[in-house]
Amino acid sequence: MEENYVGRISIQHKEWVWEIIPRPSDKSVVTSMWIYKIKHVVDGSIDKYKTRFVARGFFQKEGIDYEETFAPTARYTTIRSLVSLATTMGWNIHQMDVKTTFLNGTIEEEVHIEQPEGFAVNGKDTHVCRLKKALYGLKQAHRAWYARMDAYLLRIRFVKSFADPNLYIKVVNN
Repeated sequence: MEENYVGRISIQHKEWVWEIIPRPSDKSVVTSMWIYKIKHVVDGSIDKYKTRFVARGFFQKEGIDYEETFAPTARYTTIRSLVSLATTMGWNIHQMDVKTTFLNGTIEEEVHIEQPEGFAVNGKDTHVCRLKKALYGLKQAHRAWYARMDAYLLRIRFVKSFADPNLYIKVVNN
C-alpha cells in the first residue's frame, strides 16, 4: 500500500491541512502562492518576517469547486447597541481575534491545489494537495470558518439572535 503524505502549513498549526494524492483527471486544480511581508517597527527597523500560503481562489468555478460562499458579517449597529447596553447593564463582553481563522474551517467540497513551492514531495511531483481545511483565498473559506464557529457556539449553549446572525447570547445565572 502506498504511503500517505499529509502536509501542515506551520508548526504552530497542528491540524492537518491537506493530503498528497495523484492528480485527478476530472477535477480542476487551484494554484497557490506564498505571500511574503516584512513588518517594521516605528523607527523603520525590521520587526519580523511574515509568510502566508494562499490559494488563488479566483480560479475556482461556482458549481464545480464550491457551491456556497455566503457567511454573515456583524452589523455595526448591532455592535454599537451591544456595547452601549453592556455598559449600561454592567455586563462583561468578550471579543476574540483568531490569527489562523481560515485554517480552522473544515471545507466540505473536494478542493485540490498544486503542491506549495518548496514543499513538493520527492517522487510525487505530479501529485496535488487535497485540502481538508480552508486556506486564505478560497471562495468558501469564510463560510467554512463561520460554520465551524457557529456549531461550536451552539454546542456550548449560546443562542443565536433573530436580529443579527452574528450575535450569540448566553445567559449565565439569570
